[in-house]
Amino acid sequence: MSSSNANQQRDRISTQQYQCDQCVLFFDNYQKLQNHKRIHRGDSATMTEIDQSILDDVDMYHDENDTSNEDESVSNSEYTMESMELDNTISYKCACNFEDSESEAHIYDSSRISTNTFTKAELMNHDDIMMEPGAKISHGETVDALLKSKSSVKGHEYDVCSSGCRLYGINDDQESCVNCSKPRYKTDPDQSQTPAASMKLMSVGDMLSQMLADPATRELLCYRANRESVAGQLTDIFDGDNYKQLVQQGLFSNPDDIAIGLYTDGPIHQKPTHLDSFLIPIINELRDLEAHGLVVKHNGVELCRSKVYLLLASGDIPAVADMAHIGSHTSLFGCRFCETKGKCPTNRRHGMYFDDISARLRPLEDFKVGSPSKNIYQPSIYTQLSTFSGSSFFALDELHLIARGIGKLVYDLITVTLTKETKFYYTHPDNTLNTTEYPFHIPRADLVTIGNCITSSRKYIPTSFQGSFDNVFAKIDGTRAVDWLDFLLYLVPTLVVPYLPNRAVKTALLSLVKGCALVLQWTLTSELLDEMESYFKHWHSFLYQQVQNNTLSRSVFRPVQHYLVHIPYIIKQQGPLRCYSTHSMERRFAIHNYTSTAISICDEINLIWPKPYGRESYMDLPNDPSGAQLWEPFHQFVNLNDDLVEGVGGPSVKEALLKYYRRTTGLTGHEFGDSVVVVAARLWMDSTVYSSCMYRRKKNETSRGNHYVMFTCPYRNNHNIIVHSWLVGTVQFYFQHVDFYGFPHFLAFAEVMKEHDAASHDSSVPIVKQQSQSTHTLGHQTQPTYAVISVNDICHQVGLVQYPPNGNQFYVIAPYYIFNNNMRITKGNLSIL
Repeated sequence: MSSSNANQQRDRISTQQYQCDQCVLFFDNYQKLQNHKRIHRGDSATMTEIDQSILDDVDMYHDENDTSNEDESVSNSEYTMESMELDNTISYKCACNFEDSESEAHIYDSSRISTNTFTKAELMNHDDIMMEPGAKISHGETVDALLKSKSSVKGHEYDVCSSGCRLYGINDDQESCVNCSKPRYKTDPDQSQTPAASMKLMSVGDMLSQMLADPATRELLCYRANRESVAGQLTDIFDGDNYKQLVQQGLFSNPDDIAIGLYTDGPIHQKPTHLDSFLIPIINELRDLEAHGLVVKHNGVELCRSKVYLLLASGDIPAVADMAHIGSHTSLFGCRFCETKGKCPTNRRHGMYFDDISARLRPLEDFKVGSPSKNIYQPSIYTQLSTFSGSSFFALDELHLIARGIGKLVYDLITVTLTKETKFYYTHPDNTLNTTEYPFHIPRADLVTIGNCITSSRKYIPTSFQGSFDNVFAKIDGTRAVDWLDFLLYLVPTLVVPYLPNRAVKTALLSLVKGCALVLQWTLTSELLDEMESYFKHWHSFLYQQVQNNTLSRSVFRPVQHYLVHIPYIIKQQGPLRCYSTHSMERRFAIHNYTSTAISICDEINLIWPKPYGRESYMDLPNDPSGAQLWEPFHQFVNLNDDLVEGVGGPSVKEALLKYYRRTTGLTGHEFGDSVVVVAARLWMDSTVYSSCMYRRKKNETSRGNHYVMFTCPYRNNHNIIVHSWLVGTVQFYFQHVDFYGFPHFLAFAEVMKEHDAASHDSSVPIVKQQSQSTHTLGHQTQPTYAVISVNDICHQVGLVQYPPNGNQFYVIAPYYIFNNNMRITKGNLSIL
C-alpha cells in the first residue's frame, strides 16, 4: 500500500478535534465543547487545574503503547492499515496482523491486549479513596476517557451517510450518497476529506481475540466442545439439527472454535436504506474467520487458534425481514419461513393477515438467488457464509414474538371495551359491527376489577418475577417486554380467563398460554414439542372458526400469530428459543446520555458499596458444599424448650419439629435430638434466594412477597405408602437442627395456608385460602397452622394473585413455570401435617 493511499485513508477517518482546556477530553465540534464546559462552572477552585494524576496515568499508558493520537479509533485504524497492508480484497477494519507462515489467518498479539480487559473493576470506598495522596474524584467524562485509554477494545471508524442511509466501505470512492444525494464529506477549505458523519464498528476478530487471550475466558468458551448432549433432549443451540449438520460437514473440529449469533433491532428513527452496507464489513470478516480463523500469540508463541461461525441472525420481525431481504411482513408473502399468502381483512383497507398454516417452507435456493415473485427481492448477504441454513437461519426471538407480540395481542383482544378499538370486530356488508357475538368480550367494569386485583397482588409477588406487575389496564405506557410476558403467563390464566364469556374461548386461550409456557422452557423433548404444537393448533383452529362464523375479523391473524406455528420447526433446527433470546441484550440497545453534576459522589458510593461477605455470613450443609445455604442474619443457639423464635413460642416450634420427624422418618419424641438450633433469615437454593417473615421484619421489606413457597409434603397413607401432596405456606424463618443420630438438617418453619384446591375454570391453576371457609365466613379467629419442612421439599418460590370475588382466596403462580397437571388430585390438607 502506497504512502499516499495510506495518508488518504487516514484523512478520511480523522476529524478536527476541540480540546477542553480544563480536562483531557476532545470533542468533534465547537458546540459540544462549549456544552461540556458547563460542568466546570461553579467549581472553579477545584476545576481550574486538571486532575494531573489521572492525566499522567493516561499519558503513561499512551507512551507505553506508542500511540500519538488521542482518539482511540483513529490510532487503531492507523495501526490496522500499517499492519494489514490494506488492498482491495479487504473491506473491513481490524487490529490483526498477517504472517506468511500462517497464510491468511488473522494474527493477534496478546501482549497488545490489556490483561484486565475482561475483569471487574473494584468498587472502592469513598473514605479509602480520599486517604490516597492527592486523591480527587473526577467527573464522569474524565473517568470514561481514562477507562477507554486503559481498554484494548476499540471501535473502528467508518464514514456513513449523514441521513443514515448507508455505510461507506474503506474501498468505496463515492463522493455522495446514491440514495439521498447528500455529500459524503464536509466542505473544507484545506481540501482534507472530513466525513460529514461517521460511526464506530467493532471488529468480530478483535473482540473474540480479547476473550481468547484470557485463560479463564478461553476456558469458558470451551463450553461448546466440552458439553455432553442428553439423548432425546434439546437444551442448547448445539442440540439443534443445524449445528449437528455443520459438525457432520467437518466444521467445529477445534475445541476453540466459536459459534456466535448476530442480532439487530428495528425499526429506528433513521432506518438505513441500504442495510447491507452496514453488514458487509461484518459478513466479510466472518467469511475470513470461518475459512482461515484467528490465531492468538504471545511473544510469537501460539496460545490458541479458532475459527468463528455465525449460526443465526435474529431480532424483531421488521429487522429480520430487512436482513433476509424479504418485503414487509404486511405484504402478500410476508412470512420469512413459508410461502403462505396473506389475505385482506373485511373491515380494513390495508394490511395482510395469514390464516393459512399449511404452506410449504421457503426453499434454500430462494435466499441464494432471490425470488421477487415470493417477496424475496434479492439474495441474502448471509448466503455467503458456509453456515447459512435457509429460513431457520433467521431464528425466532421469544422476547419479541411471545412477550411483545402474543402478550400484546391478547391484551388488544380482551380490551376492546376499554380502548374502543374495532379492528377485531367482524364487519357486516352494511358496515355495521358484530359486537354482540365477539368471543373475547369482557365488560369494562370487569377489566377495572382485574386491574385492581393486579394492583393489590403486587405485594404478594416475589422479585424472582422480572415484571413489575403494574396495572396495565390503567396505564399501558412504559410496559416492558417482561411485563407483557408476566401478563400472558400468569395474569391471563388466573384473572382474565374466568371473565371470558364461554368455555370454548377459555379453553382456547389457556391452550395458547400453555403453548407459550412450553416455548420458554430451557429443556424440551419431542413429546413436549408435539404438545406445544397441539396447543397452538387448537388456538389457531378456534380463531379460524370464529372468523368463518363471522364473529371475529381476519385481522386477528397478525404475523406474530402466524409465526407460532413455526416455533416447533425452529426449535428442532436451532434448539430452545431461550438459548438465543435477545432477553439479556434488550436493555443494551438503548443508550442513555444523562449526567447529573448535583449528585453527591460520597453519598452515592456509600449507597452502592457492597457489604463484605465472609464465611460467617452463610452456612453450608456439612458434606454437601454444592447444596443449599442458610444466609444471614442469624440467631445463634436458640433453645426450643423455652425461647421465643420470631414471636413464636419455642415449644410450638418443637412440636412442629417432632411432627416433621414422625411424618418423614418415624422417629419418636425420645429420639428428637438437640433442642438448640441456629435460626437464619434467608435460604439460597437452586440459584434462588428465599426470604422469610424474619428477614422482612428486620429489613422492613413490604413491597414484594419473597417468603411464599410451595412445598411437597411426603407422608405415609393408610396403606403405608409414601404420598407427596402440595401445600403453600409463608416461611417464618429457616433453621439448622441436628437430629438424634447427629445428622444436621436445613429446615423451614412455615405457616401453612388453610385450604388448597384448583380453579374451577382450569384444574392446572392452584388456589389457596389463608383462612378456612367457615372461619372467614363467621369471622372467628383460629390459631395459625405451623409446619416444619425440609428445604429440599420446597419446589417453588411462589406469588399469590388476588382472587376477585374473595379477598381470602389467591391463585398461586411460580416464576416461569406453568402447572400443567391436575392440581386438584395432588392437593394437600392440614391433616397430613
